[in-house]
Amino acid sequence: MKKLFLLLFCLVYCISYAQGDGASGNTFNMGIGGNNTALSQTMLSKFRAITENRNSRMDNITGSAYLTDIFLPTKLYYDNQFMNNVYYRYNAYNKEIEVKQSPNEDNQNVAALNKGKKIAILVDNHKMSFKTFITSKKKTLNGYLIALLNGKKYDLYKRIHIIFSPGRVSTNSFVKAVPNRFTKFTEYYFQKEGVNRIDEIQPSNRQFLKLLDDSAKNDIRTFLKENKLNVKNEADLVKVFEYLNR
Repeated sequence: MKKLFLLLFCLVYCISYAQGDGASGNTFNMGIGGNNTALSQTMLSKFRAITENRNSRMDNITGSAYLTDIFLPTKLYYDNQFMNNVYYRYNAYNKEIEVKQSPNEDNQNVAALNKGKKIAILVDNHKMSFKTFITSKKKTLNGYLIALLNGKKYDLYKRIHIIFSPGRVSTNSFVKAVPNRFTKFTEYYFQKEGVNRIDEIQPSNRQFLKLLDDSAKNDIRTFLKENKLNVKNEADLVKVFEYLNR
């Protein structure tokens, strides 16, 4: 019963991609240990209108709002406790994690996870959860971060977000038409132990060193130089934080 309650807390609403007014009685069912609980048809009808309106605005676009257009297997956690195996698809444009019970289930039974900070899923064996963070432009944002490394001194995160850019219609033979498009961006963030903030890492060794304490700068500068590392590369950045956490 505890797992069932926590899972219902995680699932905030259903999204239906079906046509019609929702009178068919379709509901999203997420079972745990043989117990099945359905979210209400009222919720399905409410969010069907939002989804259909969103889809109507997203026609004729290059790229995708999703990291992957298919649902992939993952594990769902609440407060670091494993809840259930589900299938997920991350909408990085709307910052929504969509889940369903099985890959063969149609998109009438898709739910979006609540953006709660205790809720997490696995993405490439790394936990992704909702966080508050500060960009290099000093903007405080909320969004999903993937934990690449949890260390005793520093945590390292990756953010993948997608931006929509409207296109341009060709008005004459000299002006080329530009389609609407989704563009993917990747950023990296870190959090130091005992500091209640997550900051963006600029993709240059010189800017990265400015983020470190004076006591660590010379050591890391030497480590970067001797190992020919560039924090612009994810693998190199992970090596640097592994070294910082030694």
